[in-house]
Amino acid sequence: KIYMSLCQINKSIEVDYYKIRCNGQYHIIIPKNFSKMTSEYLEQVTVHHSFSETNGIMMYDDINVFDLRPGQPEINLYRVRLESNSDVQSMVKYLEITNVFRTLSLQEQYLIFIADNSILIDVTERGKMEIRINKVSAEVATIFFNEALSFIPCFKYSEGEDIIIFTSRNIHYLVDKGGQFCTDYYGMKHELIECIKSEEVFVDLNDDVQFRKEKLSDLLTESKVVVYFPDYLLLVSSRQQLINLLDYALYIRNIGFFILVLFFLRRTSIHLEYIERKEKVVLISGPWREAIVYVLNIGQKNPHYDRIFEKQFFDLNQHANLPLRGFIDVLCENFTRYQRFTEDGQYQIVPTEKQKQFLERIICGEESFHFSEVGTGKTKVIMPLLCQTFLSSNIEAHRYLARGGKQKDTLVILVPEHLVPDARHQVFKHCLNLNFRQEYRVYDDIFALLHPQVHLGANNGESKPKKQIFVISFNQFKKALTYDKICQKVRPHREHILVIADEVDDFLDRDKLVFNICSNKANTFAPTTLELYFETSCAAYHRKECPRELFQSSPNPAYWIDLYEKFDAIHNEIQDASKSLNKSFGIFNEQTLRHCTSSISHDIEGYKALIARPYESVNRAMPGSYYSDVERTIFLTFVILSEDIAKYDELFQGERKFITFEYWREYLTELDYDELVYGHNRLSEIAENYPNASLGLIRFLYIIILKRMEIRDRSRSVNSVDIIFNFDCIGFTGTPFLDNYPTSDYIRHQREDDIPPSIDRSFYAYTSEELSQDEFENRFSQFQGQNSDVKVEYVSSDFMQESLKIGEMETLKEIFTREQENPKAESRKTTKAPFNAIVDLCGIFKLSTIEDVRSLVLEHFGPGCFHYIYHIDQSDGSDRMLCIKSKNDVTFDEEFYRDLCKRYGADLRHKIFFFVDNRNYIGKDVPYQLIYQRHFKLPLFVKSVVIAHDVEDFSKIWQAMGRSRTMNDTTFSIYKSNIPADMIKGNNGLGDIKTLPLTRLLYTKNCDCKMAGNLSSIYQTLIALYNLSQDSFYYSDDIVNSFIEKMEMTIQTKVKMLEDKIARVVLGTPVPARILEHIFLDKFRGSPNKAVATVELSHDMVNALARQIVKQKFEQRYPSGDVYDEFIRFLSGEQDSLMEISYTKQQQKQKQKQKAKSQDNDTMDVFDKKNQLTFAFKTDNYLDMSKNPNKDEARLTLSLPISVPIFEMQYYAEGCRKSIQVYPTIQFLYSHHIMGNYISEEVHRVGKGAADPQKFCADFVSTVFSRAASKDGMNGVDPDGFDSK
Repeated sequence: KIYMSLCQINKSIEVDYYKIRCNGQYHIIIPKNFSKMTSEYLEQVTVHHSFSETNGIMMYDDINVFDLRPGQPEINLYRVRLESNSDVQSMVKYLEITNVFRTLSLQEQYLIFIADNSILIDVTERGKMEIRINKVSAEVATIFFNEALSFIPCFKYSEGEDIIIFTSRNIHYLVDKGGQFCTDYYGMKHELIECIKSEEVFVDLNDDVQFRKEKLSDLLTESKVVVYFPDYLLLVSSRQQLINLLDYALYIRNIGFFILVLFFLRRTSIHLEYIERKEKVVLISGPWREAIVYVLNIGQKNPHYDRIFEKQFFDLNQHANLPLRGFIDVLCENFTRYQRFTEDGQYQIVPTEKQKQFLERIICGEESFHFSEVGTGKTKVIMPLLCQTFLSSNIEAHRYLARGGKQKDTLVILVPEHLVPDARHQVFKHCLNLNFRQEYRVYDDIFALLHPQVHLGANNGESKPKKQIFVISFNQFKKALTYDKICQKVRPHREHILVIADEVDDFLDRDKLVFNICSNKANTFAPTTLELYFETSCAAYHRKECPRELFQSSPNPAYWIDLYEKFDAIHNEIQDASKSLNKSFGIFNEQTLRHCTSSISHDIEGYKALIARPYESVNRAMPGSYYSDVERTIFLTFVILSEDIAKYDELFQGERKFITFEYWREYLTELDYDELVYGHNRLSEIAENYPNASLGLIRFLYIIILKRMEIRDRSRSVNSVDIIFNFDCIGFTGTPFLDNYPTSDYIRHQREDDIPPSIDRSFYAYTSEELSQDEFENRFSQFQGQNSDVKVEYVSSDFMQESLKIGEMETLKEIFTREQENPKAESRKTTKAPFNAIVDLCGIFKLSTIEDVRSLVLEHFGPGCFHYIYHIDQSDGSDRMLCIKSKNDVTFDEEFYRDLCKRYGADLRHKIFFFVDNRNYIGKDVPYQLIYQRHFKLPLFVKSVVIAHDVEDFSKIWQAMGRSRTMNDTTFSIYKSNIPADMIKGNNGLGDIKTLPLTRLLYTKNCDCKMAGNLSSIYQTLIALYNLSQDSFYYSDDIVNSFIEKMEMTIQTKVKMLEDKIARVVLGTPVPARILEHIFLDKFRGSPNKAVATVELSHDMVNALARQIVKQKFEQRYPSGDVYDEFIRFLSGEQDSLMEISYTKQQQKQKQKQKAKSQDNDTMDVFDKKNQLTFAFKTDNYLDMSKNPNKDEARLTLSLPISVPIFEMQYYAEGCRKSIQVYPTIQFLYSHHIMGNYISEEVHRVGKGAADPQKFCADFVSTVFSRAASKDGMNGVDPDGFDSK
């Protein structure tokens, strides 16, 4: 027999091997005894956990796991049986865990990995087992929490009462089925988890949102849920945990637990479908059917169940008539019960009086947005309390939340991208167990609105609308509003929608306002155009004079001259560290995509073919809205080719054969032609050995790249101002420097008076006010709030200009040295470092890995100083702890923190080095900082080094400092470039931040800039007013590719048409016209230029200024020599010229939901067994059989067509519906384009007929024609007329 696997064709059938990741690299090991299951598990677990290899011993942390020294080592996985130590008994007699590592220790010891946690089991002499979860002692127990959560097999901490529930396919439970527990009745013949389907959202390879029904059994993963003493509330952080817990409840045959989880799961699901029967076979029966019917609230009522389960829900509706302040007290009292009960005898988070007042101010305040200083619990306390307020029926609260409009039944929570996981965690944790039996939904994806069963407002048959909450990022909401289907649901209902924006300053950031969604097309650049782009880029990069003579040969010399000036300005801009170009820009491979989530790594090959594809983000190779300036992309591509040509080795290897003899003779004669075209030397090696040939090689690749570059075809955009204009919004921030916009209520009532302030600006300090030092310090103190005693030292970072030329780690080493040599450093001569935190605000360390940082910390401070490095995983944003000694990288969670405190006590702050990069301002360490300070009366951050360098935005600097939640006790060194000489007098040590002259300079400049905005923000305001007049959320660009319009000299005509349209529509409508005038005046009054500050705007001036803004946006405005020059310069923010060169807007990520294929895996995905096809053939000599193609059964079988289409498209032609179906051969099932669920029961049925190829083909023809006839209405076609042979 020959078994032909259709799922693992790439794996050798001659040598079975294990693929294990150690020391950051894959190792191929040929074991003595091979197991396919072991192979799959080892590859998976070594990717997610940090293993190392020393002297042939494979280790995890300090634990020896496998001895790899023999030629064929013994590598086996074990199973461990654990029994409960508690007196409480349940249906589960014991649990068994598979895929267990047995360590190489002298005593019997086992290592288990579940849900990113490590469990260590030591077997003592008497067979007793000692269990440690993430190094914290625990035991197996069966717990009776309450009537709803009863007899749950789980893990319990030995030194506390908190409970851990692990869910994993590697955990197996022995359930007592004896006696009265009939399988038909209790366990059923079919697993219930396979009989429940869910509508799931996913994004396909074309970035289109789709839905598909998935069995819950196909969605199972591993998870960990902690249930806190003494309230034992079931709190989950994601919908995935609920799916896992539902399977867990079924597995342990616990009806009560199943009902409670199903209540929660329904509140987070688009649609759940229960397959009660299949034809005549009953699939769901007995108490499980009764449980589902009870949750769905259909059929006969069950008062007994009601009494049990309503205790698991907080009834907020009973407080409908309570005064708001009293209702807030009730919410805060309930809120504490969601928190962990600490060893100090109190709940971990108890809302303070100040937080209660802030919550009341948000609900009642006239301003839309509110300021609360850094570290006051806005995300973890205020936001979940606002969600609970919304889900309540408190009359006074909802009167205020209406914001002068209609009653709200839909809540949209908007947060920055990096806060989305935490925001979802908080909302799921605090909002699923409210108001027993009330129908409401909590969605983690706004695109659920595309589903026909998701409605806004009251649906047919509903007496009142169902409340719904959506938790999403800023840009996902903007993207959703470009979909017509979503707009059709949202626009008529928008007055019933309340938007809550966390970090609202980021939402209204002038550089992140707009989100573009584009369709692209190939460019049609002529060869002469490509040559001109090369010469212009080359001249700007190498600081050569503008090649005007060359430009004269073009149809539009002025375009190329302007482009040269623009490239030169961009080149100057990217010399700054915070604006510098990450060398991974435009390059897509395994190395550069390490900063991305797995969402795009599935399509690496596709992205390699689009190397110059324009993306929004310059500093990160991320997917997102297409980059708004193709010309910038063109120049940055040349920069990469010149500075890091090794990134193009792979591209060159594939294209070198196309180097013509004529091209070689003109540009590359220094090289041997045959060796160049047919050789194997890498591009980087050739460039290094023949530096004079580099420019010719760059030219060759540059032309190829530009030919492949995509440009926009059509574009839609939504900006933050559109949302402010159309929805009632409230929000909060810790850095309250915002532009001022009218609220939706202001527009709804068609007001024409001054726009009320959207946030309290009493602590703003403008340069034009010329405040005394006392008055400035008074206002700055209001801004500081409780962080009133912050000690700071500004340090010049000018040295980085040179050190960065050497390398990033050399720069970090220089910072280490300077901090230790600081005369004020108290610990220079001890093993304790003078600081333990670095916040890289400007992205200095873009290319370095955490392993690089570890090596430097170990080298500089020695092994006795720091033991761990805290960092954020670049692939999934999780909090990690890297052990400096063992290189073990583990999740930083509560258990690990408690273990660290137990080991180090108050000295813990000297053992952790916190490395925080510019993408992260919040982490799991934040609550631990507060707990540590409360327990030890010390700050966890001893001293924080903030690398601001060329960042001028004081909001960002303050936010980076706020990464320490103990700002009054932590000291700060702020590294800043270009500090005026009179503001840094040597190293005078720490000073009160509000008294330092550089603080005043940065703070007032920040107020000036945020008020003025920039050219893009004022242009987007014009567009938002235009959209408002057109009753639209999105704007369809009239000028899609401005650079092509410039080149073809059609830009001026199109800009004139655009400015006429905006002036006619915006200024021709009273309310938008008046709003625009107010916005101009509000900005101008804060200008330090008196000519601008004192201007009185007429309608004609507003019209002229709007037109000038449009011209300036598309770089078609020339200085007019009058006050409009001053207006435009002021509205352009800190631009040095009238040309806008910085287009680094949005920096968006669109996280696709589908599972990505690992690019480090040399095998294809292994389908589930039910999705595999197996064919068997008997032969005595397969070699002889293969010599005759007509007798080679294997070959014949692979060529047979499957009569189930993989693709179907319907279209209309000549008034008739037509269709196209694509059918695969069996061999095509090898393809990675095939998903497992294609190989369905129908495909299995068809495949069984492959033993008779002739009949198989005849059946195929018959089936295809039958399907075609039913689809297209074909008549009179006789499939027997076709030869099936």
